Amino acid sequence: MQYFTMGTWVLVLALGVAWAGTLVGLICIRQSRLSVTAKFRLVWLTAAAVCIGAIGTQVAMSVTMLGVGLSSGVVRYDVMQRIIALVVAPVGILAGLIIAGDNRKPVRLALGALVAGLCLALMNYLGLSSLAVQGSTTISPAIIAACSVLLLALAAGLLWATRMRVTTALVGVSVVYAGAIIGIHYLGLSGLSVHIDPAMSQPAGRDLFTMFIPIFVVATMSLAIPITAVLVAPDRTGRLQPEARTKRVPKDPRKRRIAGPNRTADTARTTEPVG
Repeated sequence: MQYFTMGTWVLVLALGVAWAGTLVGLICIRQSRLSVTAKFRLVWLTAAAVCIGAIGTQVAMSVTMLGVGLSSGVVRYDVMQRIIALVVAPVGILAGLIIAGDNRKPVRLALGALVAGLCLALMNYLGLSSLAVQGSTTISPAIIAACSVLLLALAAGLLWATRMRVTTALVGVSVVYAGAIIGIHYLGLSGLSVHIDPAMSQPAGRDLFTMFIPIFVVATMSLAIPITAVLVAPDRTGRLQPEARTKRVPKDPRKRRIAGPNRTADTARTTEPVG
């Protein structure tokens, strides 16, 4: 198989989509901690899951598939499997975020990473198995197992990193995630073997380019929705510093109320007649 039939710009575009989707998703997670109600918090987490799981992961992986081709014959894709993969990824990320919670306790973090990682592994397998050629395809079980383990570790790292609140740190996390998810995808492609048989009929399915372009345009344009929501959201950053509200201003001892004979020296001095 050939991975860059359209040029290496496909790889650059895939990394850019993965980075942008992941970064916007991480910012939505940070914004969810500032929500005053559980309803709005769930809305922010859902937006984050769509940005990370659908755009930053599945759509970015689909971009790389635009460069996948054969020396002879055509490549088609099963539409239903691609749709399921597009849905499974954000659902898994959302479930992982809810299970992990805000405190990121080890047990809850591990359980959330397990759910999110397994959904990402299923998404990766569906994406690879959706490919059809004039012949047959086989996927190496060892490569699939390796990708699944790496996706579990990547999901755990992502959930752990969501506690970060500094924008520069989130940018760094999104860069690492983008490189890792695209690298894991190419690892999965290396385990995909294609056997061309001219005697067989042409493969069923749809061409990825005509099927994917509308999804890509809608997905990238939809990033404007959470970005705008973050920009117009009320500034509640003061909630991140509760100690500022509990800090008390020390009282001036000279303003204490005079109470009978137990007056202090400062109080007595301020009340004695002048001259």
